[in-house]
Amino acid sequence: MNVFPSLYPTSENRGKALFFASDLHAGAPSRQASNRRERLFIKWLEQRAPEAAAFYLLGDLWDFWFEYRRAVPKGHVRLLGALAALTDSGITVFFQRGNHDRWLTSYLSEEIGLRILPDPFEATWQEKVFFLSHGHHLGPLSWKDRVSYALMESSFLTFLYRWIHPDIGLYLGRFFSGRSREIHAPLDGVDLGEKELFRRFVQQAYKDNKAVDWYILGHRHLALVERIHRSQVVLLGDWIQHYTYLRLDSKGWILARFSEGGDIVLASGDGYSEKSKGGEESAELVSSHI
Repeated sequence: MNVFPSLYPTSENRGKALFFASDLHAGAPSRQASNRRERLFIKWLEQRAPEAAAFYLLGDLWDFWFEYRRAVPKGHVRLLGALAALTDSGITVFFQRGNHDRWLTSYLSEEIGLRILPDPFEATWQEKVFFLSHGHHLGPLSWKDRVSYALMESSFLTFLYRWIHPDIGLYLGRFFSGRSREIHAPLDGVDLGEKELFRRFVQQAYKDNKAVDWYILGHRHLALVERIHRSQVVLLGDWIQHYTYLRLDSKGWILARFSEGGDIVLASGDGYSEKSKGGEESAELVSSHI
């Protein structure tokens, strides 16, 4: 029998909430546009901090992040400072690497205090098993994706890349990251129906008798809540267009869009009503049942 850790980091925080978000892509598409989104993300972190037991940031927080042994990418000082302030205050901030920001050494953990999660990560809460993943590895991937991810995750190639001068290496990384984002942009936030790899992944998990109660995923830039058999599946959206996050506490769950004028509830369950946080339910939410 598998034994999983708890989503809550300490027993003292059981009266508080967990917050999940992904795909800020800080740095894209320009410094000016990114600064505006980063400030909004920081405001969300600061406003939610008093009620937070922990934050789970499930990948692609940066559009490109690569740590050299003695250098890290320029910029994002306010974002890094806000994250460090959270961890200094005793709030646990978990970070799961995405396909745009997986090249770490120890800077984010030692200097900022983030706790790095494996992908996927499984944990329990209220007798339910949760599966957390950025999501880029899920489903029956094409051979091109398998080769691409294998190259990106090669420790030998990462070692060689660190020998490129940071001015060149970070420039190239941002260039190719931007190109990748532009290529995939037409499908971001669009429900592909039966072609959605996360659906095929969960369906296969049921066939293999490996399904869990909750799947919380990023990567697709799609804000979605869906029931697949007995599993609750949540796609977290992004902080480029949707500004969405998931709140989970002992009362229930809420998928909401952050707004300085008051958050807009997109979907909710258990003890929360659809308008418990103010605003109206958004028609942009994709929701279906299998």
